[in-house]
Amino acid sequence: MPIFSASQIGGALAAFIVLTPAGVSSTDAPPPYTSATDAYRQGVNAMKAGQPDSALPALEYAADHGVLGAQLKLARLYAKGEAVPKDETKAFRYYQHIADQYADVPASSPIARYVGEAFCALGRFYVDGIAGMPLPPDPAYAVGLLRHAGAYFGDAEAQYRLGRLYLTGTGIEKNPTIAANWLTIAARKQHAGAQAVLGEMLWRGEGAAQRQAQGLALLMLARQNVRQTSDDAKWIVESHDRTIAIADRVTVADAEALMPGLSGARGTATAVSIPTAPTATRAVPAAQQPPLSARSEPRLGPVDLVPPAAMGLSAGFGTSESGMGDLQ
Repeated sequence: MPIFSASQIGGALAAFIVLTPAGVSSTDAPPPYTSATDAYRQGVNAMKAGQPDSALPALEYAADHGVLGAQLKLARLYAKGEAVPKDETKAFRYYQHIADQYADVPASSPIARYVGEAFCALGRFYVDGIAGMPLPPDPAYAVGLLRHAGAYFGDAEAQYRLGRLYLTGTGIEKNPTIAANWLTIAARKQHAGAQAVLGEMLWRGEGAAQRQAQGLALLMLARQNVRQTSDDAKWIVESHDRTIAIADRVTVADAEALMPGLSGARGTATAVSIPTAPTATRAVPAAQQPPLSARSEPRLGPVDLVPPAAMGLSAGFGTSESGMGDLQ
């Protein structure tokens, strides 16, 4: 005598079919990639070959499976909007995911620079907001994110952006002296924008004693360092050309003599004094940072689909041909 009737067996089978996760059935197609890191490599190679339509699915697969390099690559692509249509909302969410996952990594970690970049990018988004999300502007919160990126992770772009906010009093009390200190830190790392802004300040005597030769030297160095594809290229070139046009010959000669010392070249006897950072500036522990206010947006939860060893650190940030060189 059967234990179950035919109708009961049919109902159980129907429930099994509905409740069985996708991918368990032997009739389903195999995963499109052999691994998340394989998908990352394929995506990077397709992007290099000028095939974004093939690259994006591969990078998205890798990013969804925890490959940090893929998350960062997509964030940069959508933020820049050159190889793919610009989408600040997608860029923001990828950067937010990176910051949420890795906010507590030590500053000495090999991936710290990339986490700092994520915090810096989020800070930049919060300055102006993103209408499409919507994400309202919150300059005060942006200052906190940039300070964490600049002080804890040592991100030069964040230090530069923070200096500019202190100059304009955006999100924080205006303070040209503190601005000069932050800009100095970034300028020493050969950040062209920071060198140019600091050069303008020293030329005019704003936030520091007026030292026109040193200011012009920094502008010369910025003009030399800036990449033509940079958003800052146009104004840096204009500032340099405008300043050197009104400088006398002695000042120009003095500036040229100062340049090797400012650029870090060895073998120069020129003593260059640049304002140092405030002693009160220190790393802010991630635990003391306020939670990202974009928590109202759906948050990508912890990635636990692959073990830690497969989180993409080797493929995304290693020294192999598919590693760090792809993200510089």
